[in-house]
Amino acid sequence: MSTTAPRLLQVTRVHRVTPGMIRVTLTGEELAGFPGHGPDRRIKMFFPVEGQERPAVPRASTGGPVWPAGQARPAIRTYTVRRFAPGTGEHGELDVDFVVHAGHGPAAAWAVAARPGDWVGVSEPGGRWNPDPAAGHHLVIGDESALPAIATVLETLAADHPGVPVRAVVEVAGPGEEQDLPGGARVDWVHRGSEPAGAPLVAAVRAAELPEGPGQAWLAGESAAVRDLRGHLLTDRGFDRRAVYATGYWRAR
Repeated sequence: MSTTAPRLLQVTRVHRVTPGMIRVTLTGEELAGFPGHGPDRRIKMFFPVEGQERPAVPRASTGGPVWPAGQARPAIRTYTVRRFAPGTGEHGELDVDFVVHAGHGPAAAWAVAARPGDWVGVSEPGGRWNPDPAAGHHLVIGDESALPAIATVLETLAADHPGVPVRAVVEVAGPGEEQDLPGGARVDWVHRGSEPAGAPLVAAVRAAELPEGPGQAWLAGESAAVRDLRGHLLTDRGFDRRAVYATGYWRAR
């Protein structure tokens, strides 16, 4: 956990991006100085539990985080900053996208019920990914859980490496879950339908024709699929180990 105390922010807007994804926009005085710029910036979110208006969050100390005595600890989950706009509104704005589905956990349940004025805690961001300026092409892979991060990666590649070919392969439940993605990359949407999560994504990447020469890959999503695809890129496609950034976000049951 960060040595800086989490920031307490409030909901200002809630927007249904697709049937299966909700975007929650946060703001507040404590958003000042938030280092949220860059691709794939991950945050810990602290969600209030029953009986709390605001989540209990720890204060920073030299010995580590100190939790307030006598208060129930919040549900804590990791999410990716979709957008940070420090110059928007009085205090700036922070967008976080939540995948929602039947039987969702406490974070998605909070997002479904979120209304302007609701409180949530947000940690300092970490996990920054940096594109390789020497890469001859970029491959970006993931499922809907990775879409917020994919969007920030594509934005960065378009701004910092214009002219370098970028291909994204993204698995979603069906056509209604496709989104407009930034950056002008070629995007191959893969529809899961009734297949196991990750299986269509793995098949699509294995079948894809990629440019010759050294490339860089960013991939995230269901853990088994990410592990399979990482091995495929290293063994079958000849990617350098240092050029493949892979993160398992969740595990299918």
